[in-house]
Amino acid sequence: MMITFCNSRKKLWVPVLLLYIIACRKDSPAPAVTDRNNALLADSIFLYAKQVYLWNDQLPEQFNTAPYLAADGSLNYKAELSAISSIAINPATGRPYEFNRLRPSLPKYSAVFGQADKVETDAGSRMLNISGRFGISLVAMGEQELRIKYIVKGSDAALAGMRRGMRILAVNGRPVEISPAYYRYVEKIFNEENRLTLSCSDGATSRDFSLLYSRTNYFEPVLGDALFEPLPGHKTGYLAYLKFIDVTHAYRDLDEILTGFSRQGIADIIIDLRYNGGGNLAELDKFANLLVPQPAHGKVMRKERYNALMQSGRASLLQLQPVLDNNGLPFYQNGKLVTYADIDYTETGNTVYFNKVSGPGTLKKAIFIVSEETASAAELLISCLSPYLETHIIGVYAGNAGTVRTYGKPVGFFPLKTGSLTVYYALFSNVNAQGAGDYYEGMTATVSVYDDPRYNFGERGEPGLEAALAQIAGKGARRALPELLQPPVQWQDVNIHPEKTGMIKSVFRLKSGAQVTTE
Repeated sequence: MMITFCNSRKKLWVPVLLLYIIACRKDSPAPAVTDRNNALLADSIFLYAKQVYLWNDQLPEQFNTAPYLAADGSLNYKAELSAISSIAINPATGRPYEFNRLRPSLPKYSAVFGQADKVETDAGSRMLNISGRFGISLVAMGEQELRIKYIVKGSDAALAGMRRGMRILAVNGRPVEISPAYYRYVEKIFNEENRLTLSCSDGATSRDFSLLYSRTNYFEPVLGDALFEPLPGHKTGYLAYLKFIDVTHAYRDLDEILTGFSRQGIADIIIDLRYNGGGNLAELDKFANLLVPQPAHGKVMRKERYNALMQSGRASLLQLQPVLDNNGLPFYQNGKLVTYADIDYTETGNTVYFNKVSGPGTLKKAIFIVSEETASAAELLISCLSPYLETHIIGVYAGNAGTVRTYGKPVGFFPLKTGSLTVYYALFSNVNAQGAGDYYEGMTATVSVYDDPRYNFGERGEPGLEAALAQIAGKGARRALPELLQPPVQWQDVNIHPEKTGMIKSVFRLKSGAQVTTE
């Protein structure tokens, strides 16, 4: 149907009431009711966008939802959100802000999930979904090899001695084939089976590893850490980090590693974010606090910027969105249900300041290793630290040689429920202390080298690490590593992971000044 947005409370009252009915319905509706509910659901996707979407000022007053409703009454909600997100144009590029170069049919940032979609929203499995069910990621190299891209620390695979660079010879007894059919077989095993047997070779010996899936498996996002001395008496720490996850789980190990670096008196640090697609903003803030020099304590780290309607507190549909904790339970304040309409969305209320408590306090230089997978909170870490540290970006590529750019995702999200759908609209942007944050096309590496999965994280000879150490030693990475610029063989990911949502906000400041945490 064609809907018109209006700021009048009276004119919004009827659709809001109907949306509330959809959200609360418990029984199985008849087909005619289902058709009507899906039509209202289609309306609600646009109505929410018109109020909360970061670029809502570019959305039209009218939007036709009919093309997304099939003859049988079903709703193509992904296509509708994709159409809405293609409207706002980035004046710097002339393309939509959400133009997705890698997957043009989907928005680059916003996402919507139904009950049947795979997504990292289940509180009980968010640790497990860092890298599928077994903590393993694979890549296909050329036309002959399947290798381990990374092993998540703390997983049974890591404890058994598996590591990045090992060659996979067979999966559950079936010899490796480099083909789409075999990838589908591997995806099914990794995502659905409870037992996994991998026959692996490290180049010298071969052995079988048998793994059992358990929901109680505990994974750390640290992929590797090491200490180097690129110059006499000049110590440099190295840390590879996969994802910014729940701070109650991840912060302990990260704090221990960086405190250890501090005791060693490191002058510089290499942070390997090549496979880090972002995650929890609260964890990003703690990570940044560990790295920033002591003189930055109390200074601006970052600022979240919402649209004008959100900042003024006039996004009325948010009254229908209760704020829930990680157990799905609502918050109450003075006996009143807390909703997302009670959140302070002003820039002042969403300015984060550095709070230096631990970690190295005298770092001079930070080298970041990135790839086109580096996104969201990982990019924001670089942005937040750049006003206070000398920063350099080393890019690694899997295919043809070229200048590496990160994904480009300076926007954040929190989930909104409408009917059976969970929608992650691009809700806010982040800028650093200098007001910089317009990296929608990604951050450009100053040096780009081959990402060689035959080497482990922190292993000498790995091109990204060698380029970073050369940068610290003042040799100039390109002059020091000409043999590492051309890839010996191209590789690609074997997709065994669920969809991810990006930079997730979990700590909110209410208009009353109180704070609530949803993780």
